[in-house]
Amino acid sequence: MQQIKLGSQTIDYEVIRTERKTVGIILDNDKNLTIRSPRNTEEDEIRKIIENKTYWILEKLAEIDRIKPPTEPREFISGERLPYLGRKYRIKTTGSESIKKVNVMLYQGRFIIEYPKKLEENDEKRRKAVRDELISWYREHAREKIEERVKKYRKILGVNPNNVVIKKQKRIWGSCSGKKNLNFNWKIIMAPLAIVDYLVVHELAHLKNRNHSRHFWQTVETVIPDYQKRLEGLKVNGRRLDF
Repeated sequence: MQQIKLGSQTIDYEVIRTERKTVGIILDNDKNLTIRSPRNTEEDEIRKIIENKTYWILEKLAEIDRIKPPTEPREFISGERLPYLGRKYRIKTTGSESIKKVNVMLYQGRFIIEYPKKLEENDEKRRKAVRDELISWYREHAREKIEERVKKYRKILGVNPNNVVIKKQKRIWGSCSGKKNLNFNWKIIMAPLAIVDYLVVHELAHLKNRNHSRHFWQTVETVIPDYQKRLEGLKVNGRRLDF
């Protein structure tokens, strides 16, 4: 991670070097600044490009603050709500003397969370244990749903990815590697299925077009005609897909 001063702000940024021919600047909804550049681009040239985009970057950061307030930390107690495939489900928590680990299930429209009674002695440990198990639950269900959608859309697009990997990714929602592996952020399973489908098609389309060329977006549009609406929905609400 590197830093650069833009106006009165010091901004962290990451440089990812690829086989692309031009430098691209990406600022996501978590305020992560990523520079994708050709492998032979000098660091001084990259910094000049960033400085030339100072106004755009600072305006974008201010916009994120206006429309996407940070998510509030969860207590993981009865009555709170958690998102799953675009819907919010109430949590019902119970401490039990008879179990040794946290159990999570989605049952009759509620997240039922049972944890060892002794965890109530330390609220911080209880929150962490519940959160960790919830992440495991979400990752498992993300894998099932995303693999299902990949199977559907790969046939439509006529492509064959190698592996589908569900990852913890801070900066991106999905990616397609040079080895034809599709990587997805587990948090996307909190979004509506329409957004999940868009992301799956987006990454599958990269098996035909490695960059975001006009032909790439045309490929996406043949499957998801309203992809722009779905992409905007992910940009606006993506920061809320967390706990």
